[in-house]
Amino acid sequence: MAGLVSTTGEIRWNDRVVEDPELELRPGRVAHVAQVPRVLSGTFSGNVGLDHPGREVLPALETARMGRDVTEAGGPDALVGHRGVRLSGGQVQRLALARAVACDADLLLADDVSSALDATTEIELWSALRSGGRTVIGATSKAAALAQADRVVVLDAGRVVDSGPWVELSDRWGHLAG
Repeated sequence: MAGLVSTTGEIRWNDRVVEDPELELRPGRVAHVAQVPRVLSGTFSGNVGLDHPGREVLPALETARMGRDVTEAGGPDALVGHRGVRLSGGQVQRLALARAVACDADLLLADDVSSALDATTEIELWSALRSGGRTVIGATSKAAALAQADRVVVLDAGRVVDSGPWVELSDRWGHLAG
């Protein structure tokens, strides 16, 4: 869906077949945060705004639950170090997530963006993402995140083997969640 690999089958966007995924599923419409994201050398603001005028940096940092971290570091113009060397793994994940949120895409693909977070921050993060009005597709094996999803899809060898709310799936698939 992020156009990073070739696919077979059909992609639908609001029940319409996507004829040209490279054109239609472009950055700005679809945002992607990798499992091991990269951040830029520079500031928090620079990493989120990427010099795009009109990007809402502070709200994106708050949505990604970076507000306290940014304040403690000295504010949005504080340096994150060479490729984020001054940040923890969870902070790197959340800073990359803030960048994706700031582009205001219709669809956010979040690949295990809460894996390095404590349970409280993780619940706050997923709650904030849910309230943002965008569709979020997340890959995770953490029960706290799965419990907040509208729909969980269980994959085995690349095939859908079950789906539904986590409350209905947890008895069968809870052994996969941490």
